Amino acid sequence: MSKPFETLQRQRGSLLGAAGLLLLFMSATLALIIAFEDGGRLDLAKHWPSLTGLLGMVLVFVLYVLHKHQQLAEVERQMHELAVREATAQARFHELSSLFETSTQLQLRLDLPSMLDLAVQRLLPCLDAHQASIALHNEGAGLLEVRATAGGYSALLPDAVPATDEGIVGHVFTTGETLMLTAEMMAERFPDEAQRATPTIASTLCVPMRFRGSSIGVILVTRRDGDPFEPMHAQMLTAFAEHCAATVVKTHHHHDMLAQMRKAAA
Repeated sequence: MSKPFETLQRQRGSLLGAAGLLLLFMSATLALIIAFEDGGRLDLAKHWPSLTGLLGMVLVFVLYVLHKHQQLAEVERQMHELAVREATAQARFHELSSLFETSTQLQLRLDLPSMLDLAVQRLLPCLDAHQASIALHNEGAGLLEVRATAGGYSALLPDAVPATDEGIVGHVFTTGETLMLTAEMMAERFPDEAQRATPTIASTLCVPMRFRGSSIGVILVTRRDGDPFEPMHAQMLTAFAEHCAATVVKTHHHHDMLAQMRKAAA
């Protein structure tokens, strides 16, 4: 986008230069009229038609320059907005590409702990987050257990919470609803967890890990400061969570098959 901006600046410079040259030419013309006709004296009564016409031309040209300047300013504003949208789209595409690159790498790993560790580590730069955690449902214990974390401990997701807990994580797991909360929204909707959050959390994004319509866990990411998460982040993380859930289920099935084969061989 730099070349169009340079072209616009050149056009603006050319317009202002032309205005300056025209005003200089008109002033020189007036000086020559005075010098040749009045011997250096300015007789307003004699030359008022010429002066009026000259001032009228100057006024019309100044108005024309102002109009063109406004048009160029509007074009520049539109180009700036286009550049911002393009940069934002490129950033979102990069984030999405990074997330699905991680998903592809997850498919190649059969070690569940290292697979989940890879996921949370990649989520931090992809979503510009400060903390990320993955909790999986332990059906036997009825708990959501943290299996991987990056960026430090999260007060919103202790090591294990009941799957029916009324907090953020329990709500997302049981309802399948994605929660995207600012600090104000969290304090209003989940006051107890907002008070426990140390350091202060500016923005929270929590999505369910669903496989064939059923939740098997949750992914939680937070930002301590900066801009809040946007709907685009929620969409990308939701898609990633579903991909990750499928990989977790396939990994469990693979290990179950290996266990059955070892048992049959023994």
